[in-house]
Amino acid sequence: MPDDGDLVLLVDGQRLSGWQEVRVSRGIERIPSDFDISLTERYPGELEAAIIRAGSPCQVLIGGDLVVTGYIDRYAPEISPTAHSIRVVGRGKCQDLVDCSAYLRGVNNQVMQATTRALAEKLAGLFSISVTARDGDGLVVPQFNVILTETSWDIIDRAARYSAMLAYEGADGNLILSRAGTDRMASGAAQGVNVERAQATFSVDQRFSLYEVVWQPLEVLGDVSRALGAGDAANVRARVADITVGAGQPGTGRRFRPKVLVSDQDTFGQDIAEQRALWERNRRNGRGRQAFVVLDSWRDAAGRLWEPNARMTLDIPAIKVEGVEWVIADVTYLRGDNGTRAELLLMPAEAFDPEPIVLQAFDAQVLNNMTPAAPASPTGSPP
Repeated sequence: MPDDGDLVLLVDGQRLSGWQEVRVSRGIERIPSDFDISLTERYPGELEAAIIRAGSPCQVLIGGDLVVTGYIDRYAPEISPTAHSIRVVGRGKCQDLVDCSAYLRGVNNQVMQATTRALAEKLAGLFSISVTARDGDGLVVPQFNVILTETSWDIIDRAARYSAMLAYEGADGNLILSRAGTDRMASGAAQGVNVERAQATFSVDQRFSLYEVVWQPLEVLGDVSRALGAGDAANVRARVADITVGAGQPGTGRRFRPKVLVSDQDTFGQDIAEQRALWERNRRNGRGRQAFVVLDSWRDAAGRLWEPNARMTLDIPAIKVEGVEWVIADVTYLRGDNGTRAELLLMPAEAFDPEPIVLQAFDAQVLNNMTPAAPASPTGSPP
């Protein structure tokens, strides 16, 4: 078993170790990363030299590996007749994206013709946060208007979903844009090897046998044209079945579980409606299979810390999860009276597919005016 190493807090030029209670949490569906650590004095005066201030920049390392870069949110010293202890709580740098309002006053709260990465960089740069796009810069957003009071994270989350990306915090405190499961651990969780506890959940209560997305365009006079249409022209629908749940239509003798959703999109939103139907099926299918495991080490067989958004194999026959490779959604490194352990939440990769969206709903007239006109033909020549 690889050596887990000790947790070290770097703050104000100090290197503080010896923490007795440790919790560090990271994930692809939590932002920012956070930590909660505490230490009780082993002899009088041990903690007097430690100077910790709420709001100070800090780094958290485990065995020399960086896990959190951010700020101390709370510092709580405590004294009693028998003990003197301190507790430190902090979060990663991306907390400012979540806590603070988006502030783009210099560009009138409007961004034009920017990729998802460029938009994220413009918002995150105000807080000295850089952006790494692991799978390209994403789609171009024609126009993005910042709504007063919304946070930078609200905008980045929507823009990331528009480009089918996840947005989460890296160990250096900066923002990562990535697809799900782009990395792989050297080893996994195996019954009788490194698993202390495991629980699987297989659910169908949020799954359906038919997903029908009704497309309702927002163009001017669209209601009139649909009202005059015949058959399905009045209501364009995208349908996707999940035969693992039941029948895709009624009257077959099998269980029928329909789910109807409305897709408010622009004039050309038929593709988005179809993508939305597929996303509903795939994501709910993925979310219907989860595994929570407690491992006896913070590291895999190669000595690497368990990382969010990395794939790992699961071979735990006792909970009916064998020979699968799922994605680490969340990892928590723990140390205390119960020893050193890691808690991991895993799901199939499709559980993290971002919801398809259209960021800016234009009708046909507006969209045509935004598209550059073709060059005029020379006089006397055919168009």
